[in-house]
Amino acid sequence: MIFFFNEFVLKKVFLKFKKKYTDIVFGNILYSEKNNLLKVKRIWNNINIDKDFEIPPHTSTFIKKDICIKNKYKTNYKISGDTNFLLNLKKKKYTFSYINENITIMRYGGLSTKINYFFIKAFEDIKIFKKNNLSFFSYLKKLLVKTKQIINVKDLKSSKYHNEINNISKIKFFNFDKFYNYQGKVISALNLAFLTYNEKYKLRTHKYEFWPDGIFSKIVTNRNKMAGRYFIKKIISKLNKKKNLGKIYILGSINEHTKKWINSNLERKCIYKSLPYGHVSKILKKTIHLKIYRKSIVILTLPTPKQEIIANQILSKFPDCLIICIGGSLNILSGVEKQVPKILNSLYLEWLWRLRFDTKRRLTRLIESIFIFIKILVLRKINLF
Repeated sequence: MIFFFNEFVLKKVFLKFKKKYTDIVFGNILYSEKNNLLKVKRIWNNINIDKDFEIPPHTSTFIKKDICIKNKYKTNYKISGDTNFLLNLKKKKYTFSYINENITIMRYGGLSTKINYFFIKAFEDIKIFKKNNLSFFSYLKKLLVKTKQIINVKDLKSSKYHNEINNISKIKFFNFDKFYNYQGKVISALNLAFLTYNEKYKLRTHKYEFWPDGIFSKIVTNRNKMAGRYFIKKIISKLNKKKNLGKIYILGSINEHTKKWINSNLERKCIYKSLPYGHVSKILKKTIHLKIYRKSIVILTLPTPKQEIIANQILSKFPDCLIICIGGSLNILSGVEKQVPKILNSLYLEWLWRLRFDTKRRLTRLIESIFIFIKILVLRKINLF
């Protein structure tokens, strides 16, 4: 994700176009940690593009519309399409004008910044350089310039604007006191399963808020954990207090015993929608034609990450709904699944108790989560809070 450096960027770019005849305007770019815009890891400034192989940073470059129409962007490159596009414009002698101002802040995390994509990008870059009669030595000099950008980088001096945009990337916790104003949100448990599958599937958006669940939340966020069954009981209490909210949908595989428990505890009529058991693609097909009233409350009873993937699809179609991901909590409350013994709960070993049922799936998910978590710790520190 890319942010303008401040609220004056577009004005400065406009004035540059207005004062000087030019085709393309570009400026400086800052690269920050993925989840902390204030922690700058690399800065590209004092930019000179006099040499044939030098091009401006594409994320701080503004190009006139008619030029973009005349020069089609090639989509046959997986990562280096921008390099190809800008080198082509430069070869055609369009005029470039530089503003020695910070234009954008770009978070690390794109394909071009990932180690496992380095060789793909290098191969594409060399291919593009060769097509433009540029030598391999020129490509090495381009890499050297990037290396220099990392040296002597200082933390960004933050303003109110920077603090506000930085908060967009941070995890936010659900506030029960503001429950009635939570339209257009996904509420989910913050636990090891979500953290690791978020790394794999990119589940989280700025529409997400969380309640702390499991030993991971306790250690990392220093917040008291709240098991899903206690969380959903508080949600039911809120729904019972204000009965003029939108319609309530419960989606998943809900058995009759659990339905009976819901109907006796929730003083509002629910609309039950059954979702198939199996691969997430099968569930997504089922939800494509789902009809939901505006401003409804949708409760998903699927395991992570399926419920979050489904939640993202539903919210994209019905953006003013509140979607709550609660996994198997209703089955525990209704007695279909036995509650965790207090001693295991106090020792944060609820996950061990749950391995008694659906053991293969739960154990596979646990092992995969641990491996992904180790990968996160090895490659970069957790910085979401």
